[in-house]
Amino acid sequence: MDSSVAIPPITGDMTIRDVVAIFPEAADIMMEYGLHCFSCAVGGVETLMEGCRIHGFDDDTAAALIADINEARGKAPRRPLTITITEPAARGILEIMQREKKEHHILLVTLDETGGFCMEFRETAGDGDGTFGHTAVPDVRVCASAMTLSRIGGATIDFRDGRFKLDLKEECCKGSGGCACH
Repeated sequence: MDSSVAIPPITGDMTIRDVVAIFPEAADIMMEYGLHCFSCAVGGVETLMEGCRIHGFDDDTAAALIADINEARGKAPRRPLTITITEPAARGILEIMQREKKEHHILLVTLDETGGFCMEFRETAGDGDGTFGHTAVPDVRVCASAMTLSRIGGATIDFRDGRFKLDLKEECCKGSGGCACH
């Protein structure tokens, strides 16, 4: 991946659901400010600034909230801006690419509104996306944005038990060494 890729900050024009998906700890900070939109169905479509305005925050309070979220995010442990693709995953992706006639596409890994991951084929990677693959299957390329990598960077995409799995070492088994990702 291009080492010049920077993780963009949380901004007021991001949806509340995206903010929480990218940085789950933002929900606690929002609660401290009295902003509970992250648990509301509207939080998926309204921006952080819209939520602040609806709840009567002045511009200075909204700016302080955003600054506090970014400060906490800046203090959080940094995730590597990489994704490891295992050979079984690369072969599984290649099989799907061939079946779907997407041989010249790239697979985008992104977050859904709940913080889970999903994958979809794209013709090209986006500007600033990191691209990853496996040397044994060079035709398969996987990409992810810096924002996605800030949440799942360092993960391994594997294919086992008939499914694609995203393994985050500290989240999948709390570092116990008791799962396949170690």
